[in-house]
Amino acid sequence: MRQMRGQKGAVLVVSLIVLLVLTLIGVSGARTVLLEEKMTFASRDAKTALEVAESLVKRGEKYVDGVNTTGDFDTKNWLHNEGEGPVGLMNADTWGDSNSSEFEVSMEGPDGNKMKGRMYIELAGNADKEDPANDITVGGYGQSTGGGEIKVFRIVAQGIGISGTTKRIIVSHYGKRF
Repeated sequence: MRQMRGQKGAVLVVSLIVLLVLTLIGVSGARTVLLEEKMTFASRDAKTALEVAESLVKRGEKYVDGVNTTGDFDTKNWLHNEGEGPVGLMNADTWGDSNSSEFEVSMEGPDGNKMKGRMYIELAGNADKEDPANDITVGGYGQSTGGGEIKVFRIVAQGIGISGTTKRIIVSHYGKRF
């Protein structure tokens, strides 16, 4: 009995300190994992939004390839004549229904629904007559002796990510000989 009276609880105190340190390490590790998970999702969301925007640019190029005249420009909310397109890519009204249109792409989100984005095309004028190859790449340019002007189209696409809040914008210039 005499030996027990000599114990002052030093083992208990040391054990509690070790337990506290291990708990802090565990909590810190859990917070790190959660932060890394959020960063991974944000990166995935940004890449998804970029892929949606790229798909829309390709869709815009196909649309331009299919037109025979620029007469439809300024008759639809997403087709603008030269100098009449929206100003400021970050303005909310640029991406409203009066200046752009919403399109679905072939990608599906986690919920199984098609991903969406917005796009508009602005007629940007004629390519430089001196050397259009330095200004814009035109498919098949230099391979034919056909005449006609090379019209340049500014295709602007905004991809929207999985979260609905992440957005990426791509601006592309595309030429077509008329």
